[in-house]
Amino acid sequence: MASYYDIENGLIELTMEKQDKQGDAGGKAAVLAVLCGKEAMENVFLQSLGYPSVAVSSRIHFCKAEVHLRFLYGTYLSPVLEKQRTQFTFVLDPDHLYLIEEGETAKNILCRLKKTFQKKGGTGTVWVGFMECLLKDDLEKLSGLEVRLTHLEDEVLSGNISRFDQKLIRCRKEILRYSHYYLQLQDVTDVLQKNDLKIFSREDLAGIRLLREKIGRLHQEAGMLREYSTQVREVYQAQIEIRQNKIMKSLTIVTAIFLPLTLIAGWYGMNFTYMPELQWEYGYPAVVGLSVVTVLSSLALCHKKHFFH
Repeated sequence: MASYYDIENGLIELTMEKQDKQGDAGGKAAVLAVLCGKEAMENVFLQSLGYPSVAVSSRIHFCKAEVHLRFLYGTYLSPVLEKQRTQFTFVLDPDHLYLIEEGETAKNILCRLKKTFQKKGGTGTVWVGFMECLLKDDLEKLSGLEVRLTHLEDEVLSGNISRFDQKLIRCRKEILRYSHYYLQLQDVTDVLQKNDLKIFSREDLAGIRLLREKIGRLHQEAGMLREYSTQVREVYQAQIEIRQNKIMKSLTIVTAIFLPLTLIAGWYGMNFTYMPELQWEYGYPAVVGLSVVTVLSSLALCHKKHFFH
């Protein structure tokens, strides 16, 4: 169901009677409205702006902002892939801010915003506050990704590398989505800062500038996480190489120990009739003893050279 808010005296939800009035004519006072897609298509004021034709030809695939003849149109898509993913369309002009979504995210953010929003301003002021609320928990989310990468690194260093590739790829994909998300939001704030439709006051533009700087810092944080994930991957590769080197070292030691036995077996396997050992009564025990002495000597030499460490 549509919800309308008076934004000239703070952020006050309008009564049903005033909501009907705003829905029919768009209202004369500055107003904020949260509508579903069907309600937006049927809204008289949005139809007069030409919103339906824009909405039909545009789908929500990323965050963007476009300046049209009488209004500013944009879409928002959060980087989260779970069911809680946030997506909505917004229409903004000097006196109206319409948020069009099928869920409850925008309403929930407005409930949080109206507890602290005491400013008297226009739609631009509310929109800046709304975007600040959208980004409020992002640093914590990025910190959560950093913690996950740290745990992966600790697991690798402790020798637990099971399913490492799947875990790291999942983290890298999330980081990449956040990186693209902040780049898109920077483009949105660039469009807002141009203020072609004179929607934002000087104070609003200062807020947008601060918002863009915050988005830039978040993008840098995402970039550092990408570099950190690469370092974790390199640690994993180093551990794999260390394991392979240990295996090759073991195989080399075994080969070095038993190679003389191969020589002995080949030598006495020729069965030449003039070999005295073949006719000797103690020839077989002598060869066995020689083999044992050879193996023990090889083991002693490897131990002396610290090959087993």
